[in-house]
Amino acid sequence: MVKYPFIAQAREFIAKKELEFKDIVDAPAVRKRAKQRILASFPDQPLLPPDKNMEVEIASYPTAIILASATEDSLLITRYALHEAKIIKRYLQSEKNPAIVSVIAKSFKWQIRTDTYGTWIHFANFLKNTSKGRLIQVSKWKLGNRALDRGWVLVSSEELSRLLQEEVQERIETSLNNKVTALPPEIQADVDELKEEFLKVKSQLEEKFDIGPRAEEGEYPPCITALIDRAKSGAHLSHTERITMVTYLLHQGVSTDAIANLFSKVSDFNAEKTKYQIENLAGKTTGQPYVTYNCSTLRTHGVCLNTTDPICRRIRNPLTYHKIKQGIPAKNPTAKN
Repeated sequence: MVKYPFIAQAREFIAKKELEFKDIVDAPAVRKRAKQRILASFPDQPLLPPDKNMEVEIASYPTAIILASATEDSLLITRYALHEAKIIKRYLQSEKNPAIVSVIAKSFKWQIRTDTYGTWIHFANFLKNTSKGRLIQVSKWKLGNRALDRGWVLVSSEELSRLLQEEVQERIETSLNNKVTALPPEIQADVDELKEEFLKVKSQLEEKFDIGPRAEEGEYPPCITALIDRAKSGAHLSHTERITMVTYLLHQGVSTDAIANLFSKVSDFNAEKTKYQIENLAGKTTGQPYVTYNCSTLRTHGVCLNTTDPICRRIRNPLTYHKIKQGIPAKNPTAKN
C-alpha cells in the first residue's frame, strides 16, 4: 500500500481513518510529506524514498493531490502527475512479486491472465493506453505488431509496467482536475508555500514571448492539428495534450467558448469545468496566458509527432511554426520547459 497508494486497499485504509481537512490540519507529518511529494517534482530534485511511517506515507498521497490541485497551476499539476506516475513505474519494474502487479492491474479493472507464454491483457485495456501520448508514436505498441490470442495481447513485464504508468498518470490527473475550495487556513498556507516555491523555478520552465502575427488554421503545426482532430472525434487527450492544444489556440486568439466546444464529444466533458480550466490557462488570474510547451517537452510527453516536416526541425516551440510558414524570420524563442 505504501508504494501504491491509489489501489483499493489503500483507499479503504484512508476511508477507515476518515481523513478530512480537520485531520490533515492536525497531522503536520502528513502535510510535510505531502509537500515533499510535490516539491520532488520540481526541477533538479532528488528522488525521495517512501516515508518509513506507513500511515503518513499513505495519507500523504491524497493530501498531496489536494495541495497540488489547490495551486491551480497547470504546469505544476502536470509535472506532479508525471512525477508520481514515473515513481510507480519504477516500483513496478523492480517488483519481484508478479502477483502484486496483477493486483494493481486489476485495481484499474483490467482483464489480465497469465500462462506459459507470459502475461496477457485484454485488447481494450491495451488500446486505451497505447492510443494516446508517447506510446501512439512507437511501432511496437501498434496492435498489428503484437501477439494476439482471441482478444488478448501478450506483454512483457516491462511493457505491463509502462502501460500501468499511463493508467496511474491518468487517474492522478483526473483527481488533480477537481477544484478545491474553502481550505482551512493551515492548508491554504501550505498551498501558498508550494506556489511560492514553484514560482522560484517556473522561469526555468516557461518564458512568455510575443509570437507576432497569429496563425491561420492551415498554418498550425502537425502536433496541434492532430490534437484538434482527436478532440473533435471525442478521443481522450492526456493532461499534457489538453494543455498543449488549449494554450496554442489561446495564443492564436481562439475564444474560450470555441476551444471548450472542441471537447464537447469527449466522454468526460463538463462545460462549466472545461471553461474554468481554459480560463485558468488563459491567465484569468495572472493576466497572461500560459505559453505552449517547448518541442523538447512535447517529445518527452509523446505529443510531438516526430514529423519529418522541415519547419518542425527549425523551431523549438510550436508557437513559432506559423512564422516560418509565413516567411517571417523567427528568433526561435523558447518557453524553457
